[in-house]
Amino acid sequence: MHRLLLFISCLAFFSCGKQAKESKENSENNKETVIEALPIQRQATMILDTTLARKLSKEEMTSIFTDKRQIQLGISNQVYQAYTYKDESGEYYLLLTDYMKAVTDEKDTLYGNVYGLNLTKRNNQFKKRSTIKGEIDDAWETSIGFWNQYSQLTDIDNDGLVDPLIVYGTTTQSMYKDGKVRIIVYNKKKRVTIKHQNSEISDGRLTRIHKNFYNFPMQIQNTVIEKMKLMEKNGHAVFAEGWEDAMKNKATRLEKN
Repeated sequence: MHRLLLFISCLAFFSCGKQAKESKENSENNKETVIEALPIQRQATMILDTTLARKLSKEEMTSIFTDKRQIQLGISNQVYQAYTYKDESGEYYLLLTDYMKAVTDEKDTLYGNVYGLNLTKRNNQFKKRSTIKGEIDDAWETSIGFWNQYSQLTDIDNDGLVDPLIVYGTTTQSMYKDGKVRIIVYNKKKRVTIKHQNSEISDGRLTRIHKNFYNFPMQIQNTVIEKMKLMEKNGHAVFAEGWEDAMKNKATRLEKN
């Protein structure tokens, strides 16, 4: 009888231990990985090929882009950064502007829209080459800004021409979890945009890639993919599972199956 009771006690002990271990493993497997997002620095400088591009000082920016010239160019927001770059095709300027919407009780500045302006300069005359516009959706987004830590002015494909790559994104009450991201990349006279929605809001988590992106040189495609991987690592974007393989197959939509 004593042996039987001892056997039952041991069996119950090991059974409870196994259940506890399985419960812990299941809990760890089901636990969502939470990445604490690194802050986006509004005044961060883009990645630059310093043999081709440079950032203008405040004094240069004020001197070249006077109030009168900004009015002529149709700029209404504050110009807070400006870059110049020169390659085999000519001389260019990139202006970054945004509109301050509000300052919160916590002293955080919120922005309602961004406007980027790419200019050519010939014979001391400026001409619009392209523009980048973005604004928040007041229904759930709180702020917007250029993400310069992902942007760059470099000759990515080594053809003697700068390939501007510009990124901007939004935040919500949940910061980056529900926001959107835009990646704009140029090659020669062509431009494509990758549009990403982080959350289940609107159309759900979805990335739309313009089909012409896959006509760009592989160096540019790979650079964009590396930026996207870095955004995930830094907690600024979450792309659909298997997105890298999907892009290898030239997918134009990355979404949940």
